[in-house]
Amino acid sequence: MTSRVFLQDFKTADLGLLRQEQLAEEISCHQQRLLLLWRAPRALVVGRSDTRLPHFADAVDRLVAEGWPVLIRRSGGSACPVSEGTLQIGLARAVFTATTIDAAYIELANIIRTVLESYGLMAATRRTSSGFCPGRYDISVNGRKVAGLSQHWRQCNGQITVTTAATMIVEQDPEEIAHIVNLFYRVAGGAERCSASAVGALRQDLPVDATFDAPLMEDLCNRIAKAVRGEMAKRPANIFSTPPSAARPLA
Repeated sequence: MTSRVFLQDFKTADLGLLRQEQLAEEISCHQQRLLLLWRAPRALVVGRSDTRLPHFADAVDRLVAEGWPVLIRRSGGSACPVSEGTLQIGLARAVFTATTIDAAYIELANIIRTVLESYGLMAATRRTSSGFCPGRYDISVNGRKVAGLSQHWRQCNGQITVTTAATMIVEQDPEEIAHIVNLFYRVAGGAERCSASAVGALRQDLPVDATFDAPLMEDLCNRIAKAVRGEMAKRPANIFSTPPSAARPLA
């Protein structure tokens, strides 16, 4: 399968989110995957369900005052941070007849775990209930969530596509992530809460004397691109500490 990789820094997070959502429109054949790796100044990206919270507008105003504009994504899930200390990953591909929601999640989860393990870290895939945007495909190191995944299916140019996205915490302070997520839900009237102790960061998990051929964020992007192109060892398909529910085809 051919893969094309894009790496970009955006002036605002809404531009990066828009580019990620448009990625599927550029798929030209069934044998193609498109990878977008991007960063932007900080923002909190929320799911559509969050917009129905009773005081959503008040929370948006409050976070803007804190320097964290709120954006709404098409994919599911709850609040995720965007910042220059996080890496946003979007992997778009055409859907085959047998493609399932879980298979698309596992594809990106395997890539992220392969890259983390290339740094000598042991990564697990399981729900981190007290982290930000908890889900079955949370990626954790040392019991702390370092990446969360979401997904969006759509029809583009006559073919069904799926874009699986991830927010990966690289150098952002977990305390700040927990603070801004909790502030949003507290003001908006939501029950969700995030514990800083449940959130990790790649920089914190690496040995203090670790050295790379490039700055960490650049080195990480290079390794992800290699993993997508099949230039790193692949993980087996079963990546779960406990079995997930049965895979579901697209309805």
